[in-house]
Amino acid sequence: MSRIFKAVARVYFVGGIVATSLAFTPVLAAAQSWLPEKGSSSFSVVYSNTLNKKHYNDAGHQDDVGHTTSDNWTIGASYSPTDRIMLEASIPFVNSRYTGCCPHPPAIAGDIDDGTWHGYLTDLLVTGHYQVTTGPVAFAPYVGIVIPTHDYPTIGHAAPGRGLDEYWLGFYTATSLNEWIPRTYVELRANYAWVEQIKDVAHDRINMSLELGYYFNPALSARVFQSRQWTQGGIGLPVPPTDPLYLYHDQLAEDEFTNIGGGFSWLLNERIELFGLYTHTIDGRNTHKVDHRVTLGISYGTGHPRH
Repeated sequence: MSRIFKAVARVYFVGGIVATSLAFTPVLAAAQSWLPEKGSSSFSVVYSNTLNKKHYNDAGHQDDVGHTTSDNWTIGASYSPTDRIMLEASIPFVNSRYTGCCPHPPAIAGDIDDGTWHGYLTDLLVTGHYQVTTGPVAFAPYVGIVIPTHDYPTIGHAAPGRGLDEYWLGFYTATSLNEWIPRTYVELRANYAWVEQIKDVAHDRINMSLELGYYFNPALSARVFQSRQWTQGGIGLPVPPTDPLYLYHDQLAEDEFTNIGGGFSWLLNERIELFGLYTHTIDGRNTHKVDHRVTLGISYGTGHPRH
């Protein structure tokens, strides 16, 4: 089998185990498996603060080569033209700063690692979701596209993103655990991303998240999650400056990681929801280690989810 076929099969095999066993997610809201009713719309503003204190090398060891802090603001919107279809779009503004011993050379990375804050709009994300089932096990596959808004910096500790086109195929699946644990649910998200190649180096990506949520009452819920990323291809880090791929090492890194975290959602009324999330990296390769990521957001919507 081809590399892509094996990777897609891996995603759907794991997803099938979870959906059929009903034993075991993360987005901030657990509604992605149950899409909103026809005519529903929403608008959200999300802020996150991330601190990276260490880097993982290709062997998974942690190196202290400086700290990176980023403040991200993401604006998102969704609309449901039918009971089975939901369209979403979002775009982030990333404001980041690097401080430490090992900035990238200014001749290569410009001023991105000079110790000051640098802010950029990065990548537009557009997704389309389809509701297949809403019964005991909800299942909603989706497709997506990532489009960089412009040529922002892509090399440096404080680089805001990779600046590459991506095409997504994934799904959400979830079920209630009320029969065993009242007011509890589980949700799985799995996603395969075909990522634009550089210098003929493939570096597609698989992301999976598993979430367990609990409703204290109809307005207040909490959740815990574990998420994992695998890269299909890519290159190991660090890369010596003499390597022909050095200029692209941040874009081509074979970055893999496992994150854990938890969060809450609070419905103030039928239209306004507040939500928050805390994330921490527990292992990885060829990537920053997230010491902490605190995410807070608010959404305003019309209509109702179907779960």
